[in-house]
Amino acid sequence: MKNEGKCCASILVQLGLDLKGEENDQLVQAASGLCLGMKSGLVCGALTGGACMLTLFDENSDEMVQELAEWFRAVCGEKYGGIDCAEITHDDPQRRQMVCPDLIQATYLQAKRILSDYGYLSRDFCEGGDDS
Repeated sequence: MKNEGKCCASILVQLGLDLKGEENDQLVQAASGLCLGMKSGLVCGALTGGACMLTLFDENSDEMVQELAEWFRAVCGEKYGGIDCAEITHDDPQRRQMVCPDLIQATYLQAKRILSDYGYLSRDFCEGGDDS
């Protein structure tokens, strides 16, 4: 998806739509405003995109989003030294290319686990080979 010009947040929104079997190009485009920490190095777009992905399944997703944020802070924040894009990537495009794909994938997998825990996806689907 990065080859199609999508970035962290828009990739996660696209993957969420794919899980639902839906298309919404305008939503994916709008989510790109969250990329690169809202284009300003703030909160990582993988986290904000993951929150949007969860909200696609339930507009009252407060608990799911909080769970994702706590996981992100504990796991990714610890591993990368923070949860802001600038902290994670050090504003280095090469580091971004190395770190972001794994961060997006980890956030996607965690969001799928949360969706499964809340009954929106079957556990088999989450553990299958559909991890784009």
